[in-house]
Amino acid sequence: MRVVEIDQRRPDVRRRGILVAMLDRSLEAVTEVLATTPHVMFCIKAATGEYLAANQAFADRAGVAGAGDVVGRTASDLFPAEFAERYDAQDRAVVETGHMLTNELEFITRPDRTIGWFLTSKSRWTDADGEVAGVVSVSVDLRTHVDADAPHARLAAAVEVARRRFAEPIEVADLADAAEMSVAQLERSARRVLGLGPKQLVMRFRLEEGLRLLTTTDLPIADVAHRCGYYDQSAFSRHFRKVVGSSPAAYRTAHRP
Repeated sequence: MRVVEIDQRRPDVRRRGILVAMLDRSLEAVTEVLATTPHVMFCIKAATGEYLAANQAFADRAGVAGAGDVVGRTASDLFPAEFAERYDAQDRAVVETGHMLTNELEFITRPDRTIGWFLTSKSRWTDADGEVAGVVSVSVDLRTHVDADAPHARLAAAVEVARRRFAEPIEVADLADAAEMSVAQLERSARRVLGLGPKQLVMRFRLEEGLRLLTTTDLPIADVAHRCGYYDQSAFSRHFRKVVGSSPAAYRTAHRP
C-alpha cells in the first residue's frame, strides 16, 4: 500500500510491519486516494498511540521525509509538546466516547513554518470484532494564514464562545459580537467554513455534551438536559431523537461501557 511504504532494511521494520498489518483492509482504498491529495492531512493511529498510516501531507507536517517515517511513532515523537498533548487529548476523547470530532477549527503549523487554519475531523476505528483499534483523522487546510484580522480567526472566537457557553441561553448576536461581525456575516462565514449556522453550532455542542453525560454519568435525563442548556427534558428528548434516532434512555442503555 503506497501510503505506508516502509524500508525493509530498517531495524524497527518488524514492529512496524506488525502495526501496519493491523490496518483494516477496508481502509486501504481511502489511504490510497489520500496518499497524494494536496492540502489534506490524513493519518490512522492505533489506540495505543502509534501511527499506523499517513499520507505525504502529514509526513511533511511532521517534518519527516515520507509516510513510512511516521509509522510506529507517536505524536510526542513528531510534534512539539503543546501540539502532541492536544492531539492525544482529542484522540482519547474519540476512543473513549466513540463520538466523532467533526470540523474542529484549529490552527496548525505548515511545513513552511507558517500557521494556517484547518478543519479537523476524527472518528473511532474498530476492527472486525468490534474492538476499538484506533482513530482515523483528516485535516483540511483552509489556506488562510493566521492573522488577527483573518475571517477564520474571528470565526474561531465565535466557536470558542459557543463551546464555553452552550449551556446558557446564548443568542447568535452574542457570537457575532465575539467574532466582531454582523449576524449576517457570521451566518455566511459559519456556513461556508463549518457547514452549519451559529444556532446549529450551539445545538451541536449541547448535543455532544448530552452524549457525553449519558455515557459517562448516572445523572437523571432531566438533569442532563438542564446541564446541556435545554429548556426541559422534553425539548432535549425531541432534539436527541431527531438527530441520533433514539431516545436518550435507549442511547444510554446501548452505549454505556
